Amino acid sequence: MNEAQARQFLLVRSIESEDRDGVLLTREDRAQADQAGRSGGTRDYLARRSEFAAVRLETRHPRVADVLRYARWPSWLGWLVPVAALLVGFASNEMGSSKQMNIIAFPLVGMFAWNFAVYLGIIGAGIVGLARGGVTGGAKGQGFLARLVSGIARRAADRMRRQDGMGRALASFLGEWNSASAKLTAARGARTLHLGAALFAVGVIGGLYLRALGIEYRAGWESTFLGPEAVHRIISLLLGPASSLTGVPLPDAAHIANLRWSAGSSGENAGPWIHLYAASAALFVIAPRLVLASWNAAKAWRLAHHFPVPGREDFYVRRLLRSIEGGAGVVRITPYAYRPSDETITRLTRLVRAAFGDGARVEIDSAVDYGAEEEWLESAGFAPETDHHLLLFNLASTPEAENHGVFARGVTEQIKTAKSGTSTAALLDESSYRARLGAQSDSDARLTARRSAWEDMLHGAGAPVFAADLEGEEENALVKRLEAAFARDAAMQEMRR
Repeated sequence: MNEAQARQFLLVRSIESEDRDGVLLTREDRAQADQAGRSGGTRDYLARRSEFAAVRLETRHPRVADVLRYARWPSWLGWLVPVAALLVGFASNEMGSSKQMNIIAFPLVGMFAWNFAVYLGIIGAGIVGLARGGVTGGAKGQGFLARLVSGIARRAADRMRRQDGMGRALASFLGEWNSASAKLTAARGARTLHLGAALFAVGVIGGLYLRALGIEYRAGWESTFLGPEAVHRIISLLLGPASSLTGVPLPDAAHIANLRWSAGSSGENAGPWIHLYAASAALFVIAPRLVLASWNAAKAWRLAHHFPVPGREDFYVRRLLRSIEGGAGVVRITPYAYRPSDETITRLTRLVRAAFGDGARVEIDSAVDYGAEEEWLESAGFAPETDHHLLLFNLASTPEAENHGVFARGVTEQIKTAKSGTSTAALLDESSYRARLGAQSDSDARLTARRSAWEDMLHGAGAPVFAADLEGEEENALVKRLEAAFARDAAMQEMRR
């Protein structure tokens, strides 16, 4: 997908994931979006479907258009920053009415020092990235402009998160978009800043030449800490390559000493010095910065035209693609230290098919014996075609980290290692525990305490946990909770990536 298509896709994905009841985007809207997506075949199905749904949402909900505007890179930054840098460069030469050009003062030497520091920072960041296996990014890896743009969207998301369902969905979208577009935003920010640095140097040198047309400036120097030898070394290092390129000779240390204003010198004609600084600026500032700007512009163009979006490893995407391809989803259920009744298995199968489609294929493993989790994990195998894996526990059992916890973490870690994208969730069947408690006065409190103990024990296993009465709870409510659990796991996978 390109950037615009990816933005619409992530927007619709966030809204549909939040809007489980079809209030913001109705069932009819989704059916029409599916039809629009199918109109051109399967290749661009997700992009066409998202475009239709996004237009429908923008028409009905004005906030959607505002949020999409927050999510876009402000194109005016691309010209405002470089133009402002050019003007600042022109204005930064403070030779004024004295008609003197200090050959070691800002903005000349300072401009080079700043750019060399930036180059060292880029090289250092590259070395750190290679040491970390090529992984860079995050807020610390972005430039100033990228952090500014991301910060604006983040503050907008914080405001919306405290609002209604649409606000929460839009806040979720902005968060995901900030993360997904971080590399693109960083490339655009770097392109803009590198171009601005190049134009700042153009402005500084251009300002020197412009003023020198009507006034004769005298070149000299003075310093509290530097002597003629030190100034000669700095000048030779900085202007030596430009001297070789232009043929303009560099003065020796004795000549430099004679240019010191504090020793009574009136300086010399600044023309050769201006030429040397102009050539040095072209060599060390303008050309490298333009190369860096071009590099980041090409990177931004590539990312904008080939924007990375979730694929089949994502719950939402896989469900949509299943619908257009006509394939059946695969749901695997593994009970641990618990042998549910035939009636419970039948009902759970019905619930799974209601949540994931009538064509879903449900595979139910034999119960894993208590204490046999490690042996089972070694031989179980995790097929990549499995869409969802449900771990089934009995709430009546006392949760034990060394058994139940090892089993849950083992499953999620092996799925993660296999990179199959299988979504996981842990279901605590509370039906037998409810029957055991009966009509005791503290039954609700004991149920809550037992649920909390299980959730605490399974915390960090990498799978959402939810409890349900598989024998007595109303089926529609159970279906929604089952869908929500796997949707939460998909969101967790996105955050981990």
